[in-house]
Amino acid sequence: MLLAAALLLSGCGAAPGRDEDRQVRGIWLAYYEYEPLGLTLRAGEKAYRENADRFLEEARKYRINTVFLQARAFDDAFWRSSTFHASEEVGGDASLTAAEAYAEFDPFGVFLEEAHKYGIQVHAWLNPYRVSYAWFYDPADEAATARLLTAVKELLALESGGQKIDGIHLDDYFYHAGKGYFAVGDPEDRYAVVSSEEERPESGEYRVVTPAEKRANVNRMVEAVHQTVSEAGRAFGISPAGNYENDMNDGADVDAWLSEDGYADYVVPQIYWTDQWGEDGKTAMFSGRLDQFLAKRQNDVKLYVGLGLYRTGEEDAGNDPGWKAKDSNLAEQIAALEEKGADGYVIFSAEYLFKDCAAKELANVREYLEKK
Repeated sequence: MLLAAALLLSGCGAAPGRDEDRQVRGIWLAYYEYEPLGLTLRAGEKAYRENADRFLEEARKYRINTVFLQARAFDDAFWRSSTFHASEEVGGDASLTAAEAYAEFDPFGVFLEEAHKYGIQVHAWLNPYRVSYAWFYDPADEAATARLLTAVKELLALESGGQKIDGIHLDDYFYHAGKGYFAVGDPEDRYAVVSSEEERPESGEYRVVTPAEKRANVNRMVEAVHQTVSEAGRAFGISPAGNYENDMNDGADVDAWLSEDGYADYVVPQIYWTDQWGEDGKTAMFSGRLDQFLAKRQNDVKLYVGLGLYRTGEEDAGNDPGWKAKDSNLAEQIAALEEKGADGYVIFSAEYLFKDCAAKELANVREYLEKK
């Protein structure tokens, strides 16, 4: 599918430093955006490259210099892997390995080639445990970490047109399975995870895993990935949710990552609120969460801020009327995070660069950046 056709429906429903020239200005490109952006095998290589170029040209209008491209969403592969099955979202046959399904061209490799032509870095974005929304690999299972490391090593070794990826990126899905968990080698033994006996389910198998144990399990994986990526000379980062309390309860050890060495090169909390949050629209939620995460940083880890451009497309702003009250939220948030010493930002998500509902917010971002 050509990008121009795909976007007719535009309705809504190396570690950089702190100076502006090296500031990270990123965007997440999720697996479900391959189709609307024309980044599928069905497009064919020529059209695929053209669609990638159209996206990258649009991204450069907003000085975006890093794309976090989802490479592993459901234990699958958006790159030419001989280990993992092909991504159905990119038009692959999930019954085949990605190497077999992507015989014509490597979708990840081609995107990487095109992005580097524009001077845009690419970080491979992986979900560490998710097999489906309902079922995850158990983070306590050492084989789950080993399986993830296999994917990481394949991506670090990937070379297309003489280009290699710039980093590895993990999202915030750790202990977030809809139904439960299983070990890599024992998919029939499935169970829920609860934090205490008081939370045990009415029926079915379960394991009690306290928040501290969750964090320890995830941290063993994070340390292993960080070491592997560091040895390859690339950057490694994680994007936890913007709610610190939830992070610490669900295995995302923000305290450790922002105070101890050996876990990450950068952290990107997803602070998807405005400063007009709440029923009365008077709670400075964005600023409060930004200050909270900045205060947690006690080491040299870079702190980028996840910004919720997608929320401009929500018909119901719910408890955050600021998204409907004005269209300068993102521009003001970028100014605030720069003033307070954050190292950059990452916008969620890619397809909103082309959506009418986001046009005013983006126009104000572009005006702000052009004045700098």
